[in-house]
Amino acid sequence: MADIHHSFLGLLVTVLYLLTGVSGETLSMFSRVGDDVSLPCNNVVYPNCSSTIWIYNSVGSTVTVEEVVLGKIKVEKTERADRLSLGSDCSLHVSDVRAEDAGVYTCQQYLTETGPQHGADAPVHLSVLTRSTASTTRPALSTTSTSSAGTSNSVKLPISHIMLFVTLTIMAAIVTIHTTRRNRP
Repeated sequence: MADIHHSFLGLLVTVLYLLTGVSGETLSMFSRVGDDVSLPCNNVVYPNCSSTIWIYNSVGSTVTVEEVVLGKIKVEKTERADRLSLGSDCSLHVSDVRAEDAGVYTCQQYLTETGPQHGADAPVHLSVLTRSTASTTRPALSTTSTSSAGTSNSVKLPISHIMLFVTLTIMAAIVTIHTTRRNRP
């Protein structure tokens, strides 16, 4: 019986360790072509977004594009400017999502225009699901369901929830196997 408690305690500590390590990583979000999506900025300094910069790296590209600089959409540098807006919480709203919108969007904070960056990056990876789920722009850990109209609805799952589910499933399997072996005649 003590072995089960030690195994369970060890697995619980592992789960907690994994979840604390995930918190600073890239948030993964999924959107369908034509939908609107809000990318959260989890490191906001000034609530009026005057310290917020959003940069974008498209899938497979090393070019970084400044989408928002100190709270203002950078119109002259992007074709997508008319589809971008900032929310009251400095989240980046992308309307009428297109396949080419897939990539990593990073929210950064600068207290002054020429000063150093304040705090860490808050990256968000946006995967865009096209009409056929087999042709996503990035292999996605997402759940899809078909509504009565026959369209696919994606569910946004942070990596921490996926890891928690997998770890708890493994924990349950180990405890079940261990208990079954102990109860054999």
